[in-house]
Amino acid sequence: MTTLRSIRLFVIRHRSLLISTVSIGLIFMIVWPSTDSRHNSKQTKKKVLYNLMEETKGVPKHVKDCTIEYANAHKLQQDHPCLLDIIRRQYLNKPSPSDVPLLLDYPNVKDPSAGQVTAVLRLLRNLTNGFFIESGAADGESFSNTLFLEREMNWTGLLVEPEPKSFQNLAKRNRKSWTLQNCLSLEKYPTEVSFDKTEITGKIIGSKVSQSELDNGKLANVQCFPLYSILLAHGQNWVDFFSLDVEGHELQVLKTIPWHKVNITLIAVEWEHVEEGYYAIVDYMKEQGYVNFGRIATPYARDVVFIKDFLDDLRFDYVDYDE
Repeated sequence: MTTLRSIRLFVIRHRSLLISTVSIGLIFMIVWPSTDSRHNSKQTKKKVLYNLMEETKGVPKHVKDCTIEYANAHKLQQDHPCLLDIIRRQYLNKPSPSDVPLLLDYPNVKDPSAGQVTAVLRLLRNLTNGFFIESGAADGESFSNTLFLEREMNWTGLLVEPEPKSFQNLAKRNRKSWTLQNCLSLEKYPTEVSFDKTEITGKIIGSKVSQSELDNGKLANVQCFPLYSILLAHGQNWVDFFSLDVEGHELQVLKTIPWHKVNITLIAVEWEHVEEGYYAIVDYMKEQGYVNFGRIATPYARDVVFIKDFLDDLRFDYVDYDE
């Protein structure tokens, strides 16, 4: 009885303190999530579909009428065997033989880039024998972000240029890299688009146009392929440097890439003409596990440089780690 009376007296005398303590505890339980829930919120990420074979049930691997018209009309998966075969047979052009000299307008200019090559050499520690992709390769020399790497560092890669006259000049350079007179698709499947034929600054305008619209000489219909399809057709899933300059469509191209299927170490993206803006690119690339190394700004370039964050899977919030 004495013990019970003591408890009652304690409760009566200290009830204000007890009420406050219980209230704070309840608030803490409501506001502060459990460790598991915080882990789950960190790991939960909206699943993105990339139009791959593994995502689509019932799609036949073998197509009787495997043509580019069929691939476009059926929006074939990025990794569909028919699409890859079309790219290999009809669009990929082999590098010039190693013993054939380059034909350059300014052979004494070792690095015609606007600073991108310097960034590549610094960040990749003067890597030799690397592999690049340059989308917006122009004539293969003017402002090229890869010519120095090919000539001086023994790199090779893929040069993508859809503008007809620029590609004609590119083909004459005897570059030691694969070439394609195509554009990178803005969709996760092959498309044929209309393209502004202005040299250096040519860009995708919209859907394929009629012959009468082509007769004015300002537009061309060009075939586009997803970057991932081109890589698979070439048998490549590791890229040391990706230079992306497509006059405003850069973010759309980046969003077609299944990042869990490829390994791209360093990326230089022209951001100046992107409608969504610089920070939209930065935020998107951060979600894909890339570190922003800053912008290159010269009279001829407005690029932002990203490098793969190889520690991304080892990072933990301090609260999670302490627990």
